[in-house]
Amino acid sequence: MCLRVHKLIVLWLGFVLLTLVPRSCLSVEIDREGLPDTGLNTTDWETGALPPLDDMWELNDFQIAAKNVLGARWYASYRTAALDQVTYEANMNIWKKIRLNGYTFRDVSDVNLNTTILGYNFTVPFFIAPAAYAGHTNASAELSLARAAGKMGALYAPSIESTKTIEEIADVGFANQTMFHQEYVWSNRTLLIDDLSRIEAAGYKAIFLTVDNTGVNGIRVQAMRQTGELDSDSGHSASFTLDALAEIQNLTTLPIVPKGIKTAADAKTCLDLGFPAIYVSNHGGRVLDGVPTAVEILLDIRKQYPEVFEQMEVYADGGVRSANHIITLLALGAKAVGLGRSPIFANIYGEDGVDRMLTLLQAELQTSLQLMGEADIQNVVGNTTYINTKQVEVEYFGIS
Repeated sequence: MCLRVHKLIVLWLGFVLLTLVPRSCLSVEIDREGLPDTGLNTTDWETGALPPLDDMWELNDFQIAAKNVLGARWYASYRTAALDQVTYEANMNIWKKIRLNGYTFRDVSDVNLNTTILGYNFTVPFFIAPAAYAGHTNASAELSLARAAGKMGALYAPSIESTKTIEEIADVGFANQTMFHQEYVWSNRTLLIDDLSRIEAAGYKAIFLTVDNTGVNGIRVQAMRQTGELDSDSGHSASFTLDALAEIQNLTTLPIVPKGIKTAADAKTCLDLGFPAIYVSNHGGRVLDGVPTAVEILLDIRKQYPEVFEQMEVYADGGVRSANHIITLLALGAKAVGLGRSPIFANIYGEDGVDRMLTLLQAELQTSLQLMGEADIQNVVGNTTYINTKQVEVEYFGIS
């Protein structure tokens, strides 16, 4: 009896102490890693538990929520970048050096966000880019990404290193949904041919061919601290030449879009080889550290080979977290803009989370477009009068 009374007293004292501790002392404190202060209040969050979806009001919120929920290893696997993360930080901060030009005295009552990508119609000029192993964020994995994109009328391009199979992702899509698929240049030619055949048979309409992994992945220190292993990948071809790139065009009837273009010279090479489009990307800063941002690469292409934008479609990604970032890349000549980490982070809530993320971004884009005095997103594409990039040009090209 005495032991039982003692236990009750201990429990009661514990309850009293908890009620006396200020609530702020129990709140979740999360290192926001330099992300903008959006006013997100984590006071009521519980470490390791999914915060209310209603707390999410912009794309950076989803990353903070994911950091609270995911295990350190899996958060690091998505967030990590190569070496000193110079490129990752540049991707995130380049937008501070750019100004948007907003014009008044214009009719913006009827806004159009529709676009085409390789001739296929989409309701927005942004898309969910390839990102590996979405199953670490949610059991629905890539299926929720595909469904959310389909409902929005946006493009989704799954990674070849997805949790779900090529066929499973294709099967979950809507009847009229268009999806592309990503592929790596494997050193195993049989695997490469098999992937391309399965992608085509499953009904995907184009291939984003990642070309910036030459034999190994980048040295991603954050991830290595969690796994205790070098983040290498010998499955990618280390002898990938122009001849090999040209040959891949003959392995499928689907249009191929080289992804990972980081120089104006490579953009011009792809044009000369007859590719219908290129995908400007530094792989989220995860491969070669120190390379330019998408903004700088697009500026360089415009400076050296403006015909690239006239004769082929250009897509871009890297550090995109808001509608204004999308507008900037479109004004520099991109036809469509990819989102990598944000949809993955939103996927901690499954399809509902990705729905909300896409809807918030769509609302941002419409609002910014109207405030800039433009009603049609197509009038922004390649129209540099909407942006001021002088600071970037001075720093990157060394001219005033």
